Amino acid sequence: MIPDKIPTVPDSKEIIERSFKDIKKVQNVYMPNFISKLKSISIQKIKLMESTALRAIGRVYDGFPKFDDLDRFERDVLFIMVNGREYERSLNNLKWARSKIAEFATNSIKGIKKAPSLTAIARFRSSFYGRFSSVIEDLDESLTFLKEAREALKKVPQVSREMKIIIIAGFPNVGKSSLISKLTNLNPEIADYPFTTKSINVGMMKMGTSIYEVLDVPGLLNRKNHNSIERVALAAIDNIGNLVVCMLDPSEECGYRLEDQKRLCDSIRELGKNVLVVENKSDLQVTDSRNLKISCATGEGIEELKKIMEANIGGGQDKGNSVFQRA
Repeated sequence: MIPDKIPTVPDSKEIIERSFKDIKKVQNVYMPNFISKLKSISIQKIKLMESTALRAIGRVYDGFPKFDDLDRFERDVLFIMVNGREYERSLNNLKWARSKIAEFATNSIKGIKKAPSLTAIARFRSSFYGRFSSVIEDLDESLTFLKEAREALKKVPQVSREMKIIIIAGFPNVGKSSLISKLTNLNPEIADYPFTTKSINVGMMKMGTSIYEVLDVPGLLNRKNHNSIERVALAAIDNIGNLVVCMLDPSEECGYRLEDQKRLCDSIRELGKNVLVVENKSDLQVTDSRNLKISCATGEGIEELKKIMEANIGGGQDKGNSVFQRA
Protein backbone atom coordinates (compact mmCIF):
# COMPACT_ATOMS: atom_id res chain seq x y z
CA MET A 1 0.00 0.00 0.00
CA ILE A 2 1.05 3.59 -0.55
CA PRO A 3 1.82 5.21 2.85
CA ASP A 4 -0.30 8.14 4.01
CA LYS A 5 2.79 10.33 4.37
CA ILE A 6 5.61 10.24 1.83
CA PRO A 7 8.76 12.13 2.87
CA THR A 8 9.82 15.34 1.17
CA VAL A 9 12.80 14.93 -1.15
CA PRO A 10 15.87 17.16 -0.75
CA ASP A 11 18.09 17.94 -3.74
CA SER A 12 21.73 16.85 -3.87
CA LYS A 13 23.02 20.34 -3.06
CA GLU A 14 20.95 20.45 0.10
CA ILE A 15 22.32 17.09 1.31
CA ILE A 16 25.92 18.13 0.61
CA GLU A 17 25.53 21.50 2.31
CA ARG A 18 23.85 19.94 5.34
CA SER A 19 26.60 17.32 5.65
CA PHE A 20 29.46 19.82 5.48
CA LYS A 21 27.63 22.13 7.88
CA ASP A 22 27.33 19.33 10.43
CA ILE A 23 31.10 18.73 10.59
CA LYS A 24 31.41 22.13 12.25
CA LYS A 25 29.92 20.45 15.31
CA VAL A 26 33.12 18.44 15.82
CA GLN A 27 34.89 19.92 18.80
CA ASN A 28 38.58 20.79 18.70
CA VAL A 29 39.60 18.95 21.89
CA TYR A 30 43.11 19.06 23.33
CA MET A 31 45.40 16.08 22.74
CA PRO A 32 49.16 16.10 23.38
CA ASN A 33 49.97 14.31 20.14
CA PHE A 34 48.95 16.54 17.19
CA ILE A 35 48.82 13.65 14.67
CA SER A 36 46.53 11.67 16.98
CA LYS A 37 44.38 14.76 17.48
CA LEU A 38 44.07 15.36 13.72
CA LYS A 39 43.22 11.70 13.16
CA SER A 40 40.49 11.85 15.80
CA ILE A 41 38.95 15.05 14.42
CA SER A 42 39.12 13.82 10.79
CA ILE A 43 37.46 10.51 11.69
CA GLN A 44 34.68 12.28 13.60
CA LYS A 45 34.04 14.58 10.65
CA ILE A 46 33.82 11.67 8.21
CA LYS A 47 31.49 9.72 10.50
CA LEU A 48 29.26 12.74 10.98
CA MET A 49 29.07 13.43 7.23
CA GLU A 50 28.31 9.78 6.59
CA SER A 51 25.58 9.76 9.23
CA THR A 52 23.95 12.96 7.96
CA ALA A 53 23.88 11.82 4.33
CA LEU A 54 22.73 8.26 5.07
CA ARG A 55 19.93 9.61 7.23
CA ALA A 56 18.75 12.00 4.49
CA ILE A 57 18.98 9.42 1.71
CA GLY A 58 17.57 6.62 3.86
CA ARG A 59 14.58 8.70 4.83
CA VAL A 60 13.65 9.06 1.16
CA TYR A 61 14.46 5.47 0.21
CA ASP A 62 12.61 3.92 3.15
CA GLY A 63 9.66 6.32 2.88
CA PHE A 64 8.86 5.65 -0.78
CA PRO A 65 6.88 2.48 -1.55
CA LYS A 66 8.64 -0.27 -3.48
CA PHE A 67 6.80 -2.14 -6.22
CA ASP A 68 6.48 -5.22 -4.02
CA ASP A 69 4.66 -3.04 -1.46
CA LEU A 70 1.98 -2.00 -3.96
CA ASP A 71 -1.06 -3.90 -5.14
CA ARG A 72 -1.80 -4.18 -8.83
CA PHE A 73 -4.06 -1.12 -8.95
CA GLU A 74 -1.45 1.09 -7.30
CA ARG A 75 1.30 -0.21 -9.59
CA ASP A 76 -0.83 0.41 -12.65
CA VAL A 77 -1.66 3.97 -11.61
CA LEU A 78 1.98 4.65 -10.74
CA PHE A 79 3.07 3.48 -14.20
CA ILE A 80 0.45 5.75 -15.77
CA MET A 81 1.43 8.83 -13.78
CA VAL A 82 5.21 8.43 -13.89
CA ASN A 83 7.82 6.35 -15.70
CA GLY A 84 7.77 3.12 -13.69
CA ARG A 85 11.20 1.98 -14.75
CA GLU A 86 12.69 5.35 -13.89
CA TYR A 87 10.99 5.17 -10.49
CA GLU A 88 12.62 1.81 -9.79
CA ARG A 89 15.97 3.02 -11.10
CA SER A 90 15.88 6.15 -8.95
CA LEU A 91 15.23 4.17 -5.78
CA ASN A 92 18.00 1.73 -6.70
CA ASN A 93 20.37 4.68 -7.20
CA LEU A 94 19.62 5.84 -3.65
CA LYS A 95 20.30 2.37 -2.34
CA TRP A 96 23.60 2.25 -4.26
CA ALA A 97 24.62 5.70 -2.97
CA ARG A 98 24.07 4.64 0.63
CA SER A 99 26.35 1.64 0.22
CA LYS A 100 29.06 3.64 -1.58
CA ILE A 101 29.11 6.40 1.05
CA ALA A 102 29.40 3.81 3.81
CA GLU A 103 32.18 2.08 1.86
CA PHE A 104 34.11 5.32 1.28
CA ALA A 105 33.77 6.29 4.93
CA THR A 106 35.01 2.91 6.15
CA ASN A 107 38.02 2.89 3.80
CA SER A 108 38.92 6.52 4.57
CA ILE A 109 38.80 5.94 8.30
CA LYS A 110 40.99 2.86 7.97
CA GLY A 111 43.48 4.90 5.93
CA ILE A 112 43.51 7.75 8.44
CA LYS A 113 44.13 5.39 11.34
CA LYS A 114 47.23 4.04 9.58
CA ALA A 115 48.38 7.38 8.13
CA PRO A 116 52.01 8.19 9.12
CA SER A 117 51.84 11.95 8.59
CA LEU A 118 49.66 15.06 8.56
CA THR A 119 49.84 15.10 4.76
CA ALA A 120 48.55 11.53 4.53
CA ILE A 121 45.69 12.27 6.95
CA ALA A 122 44.68 15.33 4.92
CA ARG A 123 44.87 13.30 1.70
CA PHE A 124 42.50 10.60 2.99
CA ARG A 125 40.09 13.19 4.38
CA SER A 126 40.06 15.28 1.19
CA SER A 127 39.61 12.14 -0.90
CA PHE A 128 36.52 11.24 1.13
CA TYR A 129 35.09 14.74 0.76
CA GLY A 130 35.52 14.61 -3.02
CA ARG A 131 34.13 11.12 -3.54
CA PHE A 132 31.29 11.80 -1.10
CA SER A 133 30.26 14.95 -2.98
CA SER A 134 30.52 13.18 -6.33
CA VAL A 135 28.18 10.37 -5.26
CA ILE A 136 25.59 12.82 -3.90
CA GLU A 137 25.78 15.01 -7.01
CA ASP A 138 25.16 11.94 -9.16
CA LEU A 139 21.85 11.49 -7.31
CA ASP A 140 20.50 14.85 -8.45
CA GLU A 141 18.49 13.47 -11.39
CA SER A 142 17.05 10.63 -9.30
CA LEU A 143 16.10 12.96 -6.45
CA THR A 144 14.43 15.37 -8.88
CA PHE A 145 12.45 12.51 -10.40
CA LEU A 146 11.36 11.21 -6.98
CA LYS A 147 10.27 14.70 -6.00
CA GLU A 148 7.88 14.66 -8.98
CA ALA A 149 6.86 11.06 -8.28
CA ARG A 150 5.93 12.06 -4.73
CA GLU A 151 3.32 14.46 -6.10
CA ALA A 152 1.95 11.70 -8.34
CA LEU A 153 1.80 9.20 -5.47
CA LYS A 154 -0.18 11.67 -3.38
CA LYS A 155 -2.87 11.63 -6.09
CA VAL A 156 -3.35 7.85 -6.05
CA PRO A 157 -6.71 7.37 -4.29
CA GLN A 158 -6.62 5.64 -0.92
CA VAL A 159 -9.09 2.82 -1.51
CA SER A 160 -9.92 0.29 1.20
CA ARG A 161 -9.50 -3.35 0.26
CA GLU A 162 -11.75 -4.37 3.14
CA MET A 163 -14.96 -3.04 1.54
CA LYS A 164 -16.63 -3.87 -1.73
CA ILE A 165 -16.16 -1.22 -4.38
CA ILE A 166 -18.67 0.21 -6.86
CA ILE A 167 -17.31 2.17 -9.79
CA ILE A 168 -19.35 4.76 -11.67
CA ALA A 169 -18.11 4.80 -15.28
CA GLY A 170 -19.18 6.20 -18.62
CA PHE A 171 -18.53 8.89 -21.20
CA PRO A 172 -17.72 12.43 -20.06
CA ASN A 173 -20.64 14.57 -18.90
CA VAL A 174 -23.19 11.74 -18.63
CA GLY A 175 -23.79 12.50 -14.94
CA LYS A 176 -21.28 10.32 -13.04
CA SER A 177 -20.33 13.00 -10.53
CA SER A 178 -23.98 13.94 -10.05
CA LEU A 179 -24.80 10.31 -9.31
CA ILE A 180 -22.04 9.82 -6.75
CA SER A 181 -23.19 12.99 -4.99
CA LYS A 182 -26.64 11.37 -4.70
CA LEU A 183 -25.30 8.04 -3.47
CA THR A 184 -22.57 9.15 -1.06
CA ASN A 185 -21.27 11.90 1.20
CA LEU A 186 -19.11 13.22 -1.64
CA ASN A 187 -19.58 16.62 -3.30
CA PRO A 188 -17.41 16.53 -6.44
CA GLU A 189 -17.08 19.33 -8.96
CA ILE A 190 -19.98 19.21 -11.41
CA ALA A 191 -19.94 21.24 -14.62
CA ASP A 192 -21.36 21.15 -18.12
CA TYR A 193 -18.11 20.42 -19.91
CA PRO A 194 -16.22 17.19 -20.62
CA PHE A 195 -13.57 15.71 -18.31
CA THR A 196 -14.64 17.70 -15.26
CA THR A 197 -13.37 14.76 -13.20
CA LYS A 198 -9.57 14.75 -13.51
CA SER A 199 -8.92 12.06 -10.92
CA ILE A 200 -10.76 9.36 -8.99
CA ASN A 201 -13.24 10.60 -6.38
CA VAL A 202 -13.98 8.20 -3.50
CA GLY A 203 -17.18 8.31 -1.45
CA MET A 204 -18.88 6.04 1.10
CA MET A 205 -22.38 4.65 0.66
CA LYS A 206 -24.46 2.78 3.23
CA MET A 207 -27.00 0.24 2.03
CA GLY A 208 -28.78 -1.72 4.73
CA THR A 209 -26.16 -2.82 7.23
CA SER A 210 -23.31 -2.69 4.71
CA ILE A 211 -20.99 0.15 3.72
CA TYR A 212 -19.53 0.34 0.22
CA GLU A 213 -16.93 2.53 -1.40
CA VAL A 214 -18.15 4.29 -4.54
CA LEU A 215 -15.62 5.60 -7.04
CA ASP A 216 -16.37 8.31 -9.57
CA VAL A 217 -13.74 7.76 -12.28
CA PRO A 218 -12.77 10.18 -15.06
CA GLY A 219 -14.84 10.01 -18.23
CA LEU A 220 -13.95 7.39 -20.84
CA LEU A 221 -14.17 7.53 -24.59
CA ASN A 222 -14.66 4.37 -26.62
CA ARG A 223 -11.27 4.40 -28.37
CA LYS A 224 -8.06 2.39 -28.49
CA ASN A 225 -5.57 5.10 -27.50
CA HIS A 226 -6.57 6.49 -24.11
CA ASN A 227 -5.04 9.53 -22.46
CA SER A 228 -3.58 9.32 -18.95
CA ILE A 229 -6.84 10.39 -17.27
CA GLU A 230 -8.76 7.63 -19.04
CA ARG A 231 -6.06 5.07 -18.25
CA VAL A 232 -6.37 5.81 -14.54
CA ALA A 233 -10.11 5.15 -14.84
CA LEU A 234 -9.45 1.87 -16.66
CA ALA A 235 -6.94 0.80 -14.01
CA ALA A 236 -9.61 1.23 -11.34
CA ILE A 237 -12.24 -0.60 -13.39
CA ASP A 238 -9.84 -3.40 -14.24
CA ASN A 239 -8.35 -4.01 -10.80
CA ILE A 240 -10.62 -3.07 -7.92
CA GLY A 241 -14.26 -2.84 -9.00
CA ASN A 242 -16.75 -5.39 -7.64
CA LEU A 243 -19.50 -3.72 -9.63
CA VAL A 244 -19.29 -1.20 -12.49
CA VAL A 245 -22.29 1.08 -13.00
CA CYS A 246 -21.98 2.15 -16.63
CA MET A 247 -23.99 5.32 -17.19
CA LEU A 248 -25.62 6.30 -20.46
CA ASP A 249 -27.09 9.62 -21.56
CA PRO A 250 -29.86 8.74 -24.05
CA SER A 251 -30.54 12.43 -24.63
CA GLU A 252 -27.02 12.73 -26.06
CA GLU A 253 -26.84 16.08 -24.27
CA CYS A 254 -23.36 14.97 -23.17
CA GLY A 255 -22.20 15.42 -26.77
CA TYR A 256 -21.71 11.74 -27.63
CA ARG A 257 -23.88 9.32 -29.63
CA LEU A 258 -25.82 6.77 -27.59
CA GLU A 259 -24.50 3.90 -29.71
CA ASP A 260 -20.93 4.87 -28.88
CA GLN A 261 -21.83 5.03 -25.20
CA LYS A 262 -23.35 1.54 -25.37
CA ARG A 263 -20.21 0.15 -27.00
CA LEU A 264 -18.17 1.46 -24.08
CA CYS A 265 -20.38 -0.48 -21.64
CA ASP A 266 -19.97 -3.59 -23.81
CA SER A 267 -16.18 -3.20 -23.84
CA ILE A 268 -16.11 -2.98 -20.02
CA ARG A 269 -18.24 -6.11 -19.82
CA GLU A 270 -15.80 -7.85 -22.19
CA LEU A 271 -13.08 -7.29 -19.58
CA GLY A 272 -14.98 -9.75 -17.40
CA LYS A 273 -16.51 -7.04 -15.24
CA ASN A 274 -19.81 -7.18 -13.39
CA VAL A 275 -21.60 -4.34 -15.24
CA LEU A 276 -24.91 -2.64 -14.50
CA VAL A 277 -26.07 -0.33 -17.30
CA VAL A 278 -28.08 2.70 -16.15
CA GLU A 279 -29.68 5.41 -18.28
CA ASN A 280 -29.53 8.88 -16.76
CA LYS A 281 -31.45 12.05 -17.63
CA SER A 282 -34.85 10.34 -17.79
CA ASP A 283 -36.32 13.82 -17.33
CA LEU A 284 -35.05 14.61 -20.84
CA GLN A 285 -35.20 11.32 -22.75
CA VAL A 286 -36.59 7.82 -22.10
CA THR A 287 -35.81 4.83 -24.32
CA ASP A 288 -37.69 1.53 -24.59
CA SER A 289 -34.71 -0.48 -23.33
CA ARG A 290 -34.81 -2.63 -20.19
CA ASN A 291 -32.03 -0.59 -18.57
CA LEU A 292 -32.89 1.16 -15.32
CA LYS A 293 -33.93 4.77 -15.93
CA ILE A 294 -32.83 7.43 -13.46
CA SER A 295 -32.56 11.20 -13.27
CA CYS A 296 -29.85 12.74 -11.13
CA ALA A 297 -31.58 16.08 -11.66
CA THR A 298 -34.92 15.01 -10.13
CA GLY A 299 -33.81 12.03 -8.02
CA GLU A 300 -36.04 9.63 -9.95
CA GLY A 301 -34.91 5.99 -9.75
CA ILE A 302 -32.03 6.59 -7.31
CA GLU A 303 -33.49 4.47 -4.49
CA GLU A 304 -34.32 1.67 -6.92
CA LEU A 305 -30.76 1.87 -8.26
CA LYS A 306 -29.37 1.40 -4.74
CA LYS A 307 -31.42 -1.79 -4.31
CA ILE A 308 -30.30 -3.17 -7.67
CA MET A 309 -26.68 -2.30 -6.92
CA GLU A 310 -26.83 -4.16 -3.60
CA ALA A 311 -28.38 -7.18 -5.30
CA ASN A 312 -25.78 -7.18 -8.09
CA ILE A 313 -22.57 -6.49 -6.20
CA GLY A 314 -22.08 -10.22 -5.66
CA GLY A 315 -19.58 -12.12 -3.58
CA GLY A 316 -15.80 -11.89 -3.87
CA GLN A 317 -13.90 -9.04 -5.39
CA ASP A 318 -13.84 -9.02 -9.19
CA LYS A 319 -10.19 -8.39 -9.99
CA GLY A 320 -10.14 -9.04 -13.73
CA ASN A 321 -6.95 -9.06 -15.76
CA SER A 322 -4.49 -6.19 -15.50
CA VAL A 323 -4.01 -4.28 -18.75
CA PHE A 324 -1.00 -2.30 -17.49
CA GLN A 325 1.58 -4.97 -16.75
CA ARG A 326 5.24 -3.94 -16.68
CA ALA A 327 6.97 -4.49 -19.99
